[in-house]
Amino acid sequence: MTHYFRKGSLGEKVLIPFVYRGVTLQFISYTSLFSGSKVDEGTSLLLKYLKIPPRGNVLDVGCGYGIIGISVAKVSPNIRVFMVDINPLAVKVAKMNARLNRVDDRVTVVEGDSYTPFKGLKFNAIYSNPPLSAGMTVVEKIVLNAINYLEPGGWAQFVLARGGESILEKASKVYGRVEKISKKGYMIIYLEP
Repeated sequence: MTHYFRKGSLGEKVLIPFVYRGVTLQFISYTSLFSGSKVDEGTSLLLKYLKIPPRGNVLDVGCGYGIIGISVAKVSPNIRVFMVDINPLAVKVAKMNARLNRVDDRVTVVEGDSYTPFKGLKFNAIYSNPPLSAGMTVVEKIVLNAINYLEPGGWAQFVLARGGESILEKASKVYGRVEKISKKGYMIIYLEP
């Protein structure tokens, strides 16, 4: 996968307060990271419509500084969260945020290219706000390959800002159930095998 993130300057360090399902969280970030100074609209929408299993393992692909995975871990004490990002700074900051929000005992953050670090593992749910800046080929790979990492009865949810229709069409050939919600220029996609 091509590195779409900027190497070099960290930018400014910021602290982002966030409330999810009535629970207050805080996230350290750097302005050089995606949505580094505030939670972006797409992630907020995905979190609003997120279906969280009562227990089990979930995966946050392209986790950035950890907003999705850490929010899920914070509101769901019976969930084990795995998070992956190709950007080493994002991985480092996500680990700090897991500690900051006191969920590091149930959150594993690894550096890697989408599903590569999880060969042979299955998850009850997979979530992602895939990196559109990396190109539609990368986004498509994240969406379409999720099926190979889902437990029976599991599901995947994604948010896309553009190009979603073509991916949705391809997903309907791979997944048994495909649903979408369109809000504010975004598409939230729900997929089941």
